[in-house]
Amino acid sequence: MKFLASSMVFAAVMATTTLVAASEQPMNAVHAPALRRGNHHQKRKCSAGSSKKHHHKKTHGKKKDQKSTSSSGSSDNKSSDNDQTASSSGSSSSSKSSGAGRSLKLKSKQGLAWPNANGMNIKNFMTGGVSFAYSWDATPGWDGFPIDELVFCPMLWGNKNADDFMNKVVNDQNGKFNKYKCAMGMNEVNQVGQSDMSVSDACSMMRSHIMPLADKGWYIIGPSTTSAPDGLSQWYKQFQSECGDVFDRMDAISLHWYDVSIDAFKKYVENWHNTFKKPVWVTEFACQNFNGGAQCSKSETDQMMKEMSDWFMQQDYVVGFSPFGVMQNLQGVSEVNRLSQGSNPTSLFRMFADAT
Repeated sequence: MKFLASSMVFAAVMATTTLVAASEQPMNAVHAPALRRGNHHQKRKCSAGSSKKHHHKKTHGKKKDQKSTSSSGSSDNKSSDNDQTASSSGSSSSSKSSGAGRSLKLKSKQGLAWPNANGMNIKNFMTGGVSFAYSWDATPGWDGFPIDELVFCPMLWGNKNADDFMNKVVNDQNGKFNKYKCAMGMNEVNQVGQSDMSVSDACSMMRSHIMPLADKGWYIIGPSTTSAPDGLSQWYKQFQSECGDVFDRMDAISLHWYDVSIDAFKKYVENWHNTFKKPVWVTEFACQNFNGGAQCSKSETDQMMKEMSDWFMQQDYVVGFSPFGVMQNLQGVSEVNRLSQGSNPTSLFRMFADAT
């Protein structure tokens, strides 16, 4: 493993916690969200599941989050084909990859990172522009998910839920929760404690579990990385080079961000898009310092949420965005990022949901 980002102090915060209340995490939860820092050690080669990367991370019972990145960062998409159009007006968002020819219609760009199953009333959070949700798993976790009102995208989290994903998604493509024919690749492939896999293992898993969906016209979102610099500069560039048959058929890429600079956040998203030329989904982010420095104040957190939400709405290549996270246990993320109070939205959540 090697240290990246010379100027960043690495606070290896490995705090593994489970999503508190049973109400917050279905019994079959397979991902523990781990918050990683932007600078983590990264490296390795890997076999899925066996070898790990080294970033800071922290784990929530269900999903995991990654923390900050070198802000300058990384650039997001790369890639061969693809271009997507997303109406930044917020009334209608459509993501399209010209190369793959697939699109996903959303009424707007806001989405829920939702690991709670029915432990919280999801209807309370279906406000403003909220139009999609994901659960870090193959299904929402309970039968009553409002599938007719929210676009749900199942996730192939990694080795932990590969068999379940195969059974409930690949082998049941017309199942209740597969209505929108949208699938997400592995969660934080460059992070220890998350899907943590080499490019070769990730390529193999995408071929066996995701390409059969692409063959049937599904909208495909590629694996996510943490916001550590190695996500773009090493892992994804290698993936594009060594797994081009899969990369070229991805319609978009998912990004995570945890850090404190708004300007760095914007540059990070822009860099991914400029590098890989694919639409972007920002599926985890928070105003959180995992590199040993000062944490965001409430006013700074509010400013980031407001400015970034408005900015995402204005970028045609940003298809969707979902802050971390609507849950009772923030698993190490500062309380100023709280989006729910009990089962009700906070003012910070409304700032995100009402962006236009």
